[in-house]
Amino acid sequence: MHLTKPFPTLFLTLALLLFARVCPAQVSPARVALTTAVHAYSMTDEARAQAGVDWKVLLTVTLDMEPQWYTYADDPGDIGKPTVLSGTTADGVSLVPVYPAGYVKPDAYDPSVMVNTFPSGTRLLAGVPVDSQRPLPAIMRLDLLLCHPTRCVPVRRDLAYVDADTASLPSALDQPWWPAAAALIASKTAAQSPAATAPATPGTAQNPSADADETSVRWSFSPVYLQPGLEVAGLLSAILMGLLAGLILNIMPCVLPVVSLKLSALLNSSAMENEADRISAFREHNIFFALGVLAFFMVLAALLGATGQAWGALFQKQWLVLAVAGVILILSLSLFGLFHLPVIDLKFGVESKSPRVQAFFTGNLTTLLATPCSGPFLGGVLSWALVQGPAVIFAVFASLGIGMASPYLLMALNPRLSRFLPRSGPWIEYVEKSIAFFLVGTAVYLVSIALGSWTLRILAPLWALALGAWLWMRTRTSSPTSRWSIRTSSLALLVALVVWTTPSRVEVQPWDSFDPVQLSQQIGEDLIFVDFTADWCPTCKVLEATVL
Repeated sequence: MHLTKPFPTLFLTLALLLFARVCPAQVSPARVALTTAVHAYSMTDEARAQAGVDWKVLLTVTLDMEPQWYTYADDPGDIGKPTVLSGTTADGVSLVPVYPAGYVKPDAYDPSVMVNTFPSGTRLLAGVPVDSQRPLPAIMRLDLLLCHPTRCVPVRRDLAYVDADTASLPSALDQPWWPAAAALIASKTAAQSPAATAPATPGTAQNPSADADETSVRWSFSPVYLQPGLEVAGLLSAILMGLLAGLILNIMPCVLPVVSLKLSALLNSSAMENEADRISAFREHNIFFALGVLAFFMVLAALLGATGQAWGALFQKQWLVLAVAGVILILSLSLFGLFHLPVIDLKFGVESKSPRVQAFFTGNLTTLLATPCSGPFLGGVLSWALVQGPAVIFAVFASLGIGMASPYLLMALNPRLSRFLPRSGPWIEYVEKSIAFFLVGTAVYLVSIALGSWTLRILAPLWALALGAWLWMRTRTSSPTSRWSIRTSSLALLVALVVWTTPSRVEVQPWDSFDPVQLSQQIGEDLIFVDFTADWCPTCKVLEATVL
């Protein structure tokens, strides 16, 4: 058997070329996208008079970001993490930060919300009061959320101006940006108090009060895992957890439809009479299925590494969800015998002209459907990997692919396992139609994700009617007891789906309104659980309904 067919070789070659194109080095995205420049200037009597402050030295921190990157302003608006600059002089006197006005624009993740942002080139100011005996060196901390239209990365950076010679500092009054800075300082420092400008202590809020509003609250905290032993601490632990997470993906609900396709293909190979042919076909199918899984994971790693998308975020694209639903519906209609598919036709008794191509693309489809699922260990592994360099992303995704493909690689190494597959018989038709109805149900679920849950009110009862009608026809010649038991069960399923998809008149709102003051008071005092979820994540929705 030769494994050098052009299509998988070309597929993998393109993936490697894309890897080489997008992976020049292993560098943190935050380091690449943001650079900071710190400068110090002396404040003359005239400069202090123009700005209306009693400062000895003025420090500036310039934020330089790559194209399309930005950070939220100190007053982010309706949502977002505020940018905070804090620090002290050599003798412990607190710096007085002054922030420019933010640029107002729609939020990248929720365009209906307007936010205030700092673009590249923004200059943050910090003043050293005259009562400081040793204004330099100055130690500062910059805390912000660095964002791109496709992702955000929290950044906490320690900065310093180390030259202690204040006599040689250039005058702030002579700088071309000084008139605008003086007006900004004069307008903002009058409303600031020493308590509001003191550096934040991790785990506590700055000046929380009962009458504070959302824009005046500042907090700083570091999240921790409830189970630190399961935290991804490095590349080795990420790879090990990736192998386990990939293995678990095989039993997640998103992958079950393709597991059904896999079962049908294996049953087809088990129908061969010659034992040597059965073993060869069994091994070949598993090898090319595993290659399809690994190749798609590599392409997915290149795509996510280049675009900054998150795992499963592709299913936020309505067109993609509808396209996948269409593919699954076509596969199910093929199983009903309405037509024959040229590449992936999984009807029993139909031999594919290109079994390797069929197995390879079935592996591709398996990985595509796995992307909206996040099984155990997967979330922590991906949240760590996707903010690392491209090389780390590829290594972690390779471990996920190997973990997911491992059962099929094991069967390829030991093809004698095919002896445990059942032989073909009349019962095959019921298995085939069961898979077909399962695929139709999956397509209905995906349509509800793309178009809204209201579609379930129509499509779910129609699915139950179609299943009941098929069972009604197939049980005409059965015994009366079996016939009416199956028909009664079908009717009960229809009624259950109608009741389940009919919205209740009284909807209980489980959520409390967000109160930033209350949150700032709870930080460091209470255990706060943060849940990340999405409508396209079925395991997330099950977790919300059964646990949270």
